[in-house]
Amino acid sequence: MKRVTAPIVLSLAAIGIMAGATGVILTIIMHTIQYYAFGYEALGEVSFRQIVEQASPLRRFIVLIGCGASVGIGWVAIHRYGLPLVTIKDTVDHTEKQMPVGTTILHALLQIITVALGSPLGREVAPREMSTALTTGLIRITHIGQDGPTRKVLLACAAGAGLAAVYNVPLASSVFILETLLVNWSFLDAGAALFTCTIAVFVVRQGLGDLVQYPLPMFPINEWLSVWALIAGPVLAVAVYWFDKSHQALPAIPRKSPKMILIALAAFAAIGIMAVAFPEILGNGKAGNQLSFTDSISWTSALWLFGTKWAAVLLATVAGAYGGRITPSMMLGSMSALVLASAWNAFLPAIPLGSAAFVGAAVYLGLAQKMPITAVIFLLELTRYSPAYLFPVCACMATGLLCHTWLKNSAIVQRANLF
Repeated sequence: MKRVTAPIVLSLAAIGIMAGATGVILTIIMHTIQYYAFGYEALGEVSFRQIVEQASPLRRFIVLIGCGASVGIGWVAIHRYGLPLVTIKDTVDHTEKQMPVGTTILHALLQIITVALGSPLGREVAPREMSTALTTGLIRITHIGQDGPTRKVLLACAAGAGLAAVYNVPLASSVFILETLLVNWSFLDAGAALFTCTIAVFVVRQGLGDLVQYPLPMFPINEWLSVWALIAGPVLAVAVYWFDKSHQALPAIPRKSPKMILIALAAFAAIGIMAVAFPEILGNGKAGNQLSFTDSISWTSALWLFGTKWAAVLLATVAGAYGGRITPSMMLGSMSALVLASAWNAFLPAIPLGSAAFVGAAVYLGLAQKMPITAVIFLLELTRYSPAYLFPVCACMATGLLCHTWLKNSAIVQRANLF
């Protein structure tokens, strides 16, 4: 964006307000569905983990069958009868690719409904897509920002503001806009991102309050945590690489095919069976993170949750479900890091397991979503944790990035088919 005018400033403010209002509405819809689906007695401040755990195993299974039916019928209908969906990245990068407003809103609402019913994917894509689609309509109506560079900034700010509205993270969302959507940016672009995300969060705080997603105890930091972080980085990189490979190996089934309904029912039935023993895999992954960040889980349970969450995400993807990967990635990272830290503590000077889980969540997220800087800021802002954790997180991210890049680009690894 080369210059700022009054209409552009007003458009950015309107985008922030729309994103914030969207975040509030979708959050209320999701929580209401969760309460009634899992049979919790009264609305109030209670975690999704508590809601799911108090439900009987049979009820969890039945709700997951309903989720599978919603996934299968809903997205088959959208792909058969709606306009072709356009990703945020595509619409930001290509002027000719416009998000269909109506279809995208239905697509986003279906994501929120299925996550509320226990889909193991994240909820953050829905408000990002809805905010971007509404901004597409705003540009079309007002004719503001129709030139390529300005349009790109407005749409990127809309997507970032949607993320800010979901997680109450204005700074991390601004960095997300610059790091992943714009890539090449100016000071004006940075100002636009901060302005829009701040307004979105302000609106959300008026509707929902200043919510801290993960209120955590402050574990002490010792020098051994940073040493562990340097070693853990490559191990987490291998885990991310394996997950990507397993995701790429999934069969490609046309989303319009009616057989997707049966596949979705079978896949979510399998998730429902796993949830009988491991209810924390339901939803976006926040339940698992709450356990690992507070050191409230054994390493054996963490290992089981790592494996079942991995399988659940792949099953949901095969079923044709859409959703975010931010919190699921955090859960995979926190569980694997807790297991690694437990092994370390068995032979070497002890490190706080909750702190190790926090570091692992940030690094796994940064590697999996290709946003290392955003991930570091995101975890600190999400938890209001001490900035002292910047050093071990950055140390782990550095070795993880080097190893992950080598795994993806190494001819030796590819020829040997080791991973």
